[in-house]
Amino acid sequence: MNLRSLDLNLLVAFDALMAERHVSRAANRVALSQPAMSNALSRLRAMLDDPLLVRTSRGMEPTARAMELHGPIRAALAEIQRTLSTPARFEPREARHHFVIGASDYMEFLVVPRLVKVLQREAPGVDLSVRSLQLSPPEGPLDSSEIDLAFGYFPNLPKRLRQAHLFTEHLECAVRKDHPTVKSRLTLEQYLRLPHLFVSTRQRSGVVDEALARMGRSRRISVSVPHFLVAPYIIVESDVIMTVNSRIARTFARTLPIRVLPPPLELPDFPISMTWHPRSDRDAAHEWLRARLAEVCRDLEN
Repeated sequence: MNLRSLDLNLLVAFDALMAERHVSRAANRVALSQPAMSNALSRLRAMLDDPLLVRTSRGMEPTARAMELHGPIRAALAEIQRTLSTPARFEPREARHHFVIGASDYMEFLVVPRLVKVLQREAPGVDLSVRSLQLSPPEGPLDSSEIDLAFGYFPNLPKRLRQAHLFTEHLECAVRKDHPTVKSRLTLEQYLRLPHLFVSTRQRSGVVDEALARMGRSRRISVSVPHFLVAPYIIVESDVIMTVNSRIARTFARTLPIRVLPPPLELPDFPISMTWHPRSDRDAAHEWLRARLAEVCRDLEN
């Protein structure tokens, strides 16, 4: 049988006929007229090449073929009903779920430890995997369902993806506390004389270099690394200066002898957001994760 030619309403009619064993009662059961139910029975008989219901002294009785089909068809209709029904609420305390998120190492460093703390407190059965977005934008992994959610700085997202603002970030400078020339204030000339540490995986310059170029100036990047993990240890062991997102600079300074200073030139702020595929808009588990991530990022403001 070619399923593309099958009218699924006939299966609903068949289920009602098997339950009622009477055309008029079956019609009432599914809100059809008696002629429409009779027509459905005729089409079912032709499609299945079986009388399905036959008249006896006890009323209409199903054939062996009808009895054979009824259980699987009723189960299939029930599964369709469950699939199309309003999804169940996500109960984090009892949930068993696995989320995959994408992030740069900056956002991993800043957000993931706090997010894991929330998961273990509120949803101990929920597991988390993190995929690096250092070398690729999020749209491919979201389209292919490799990741459920991504967060970071995404200036050129396709309009087909959903996006929500998390916080606004700005840049600050970080040097070691016992730096031989940098104390409590940093001038532009001082800044330009210093060797710079630059973290990047996809480009050889950033917003600092663009701002300096507009002023007709430039800096010397003496060390370039592909991730933030090693950056604070380079700072405390050398005389380099690093211009970095303020929240990560202040996180470094809480645990290491690092001084954080405002940059001596005007640099743009930039938005940090989370993004997801529209197919996850109304998924209860996904909505819960997005809400928790937003809460974690609000706490970063404090």
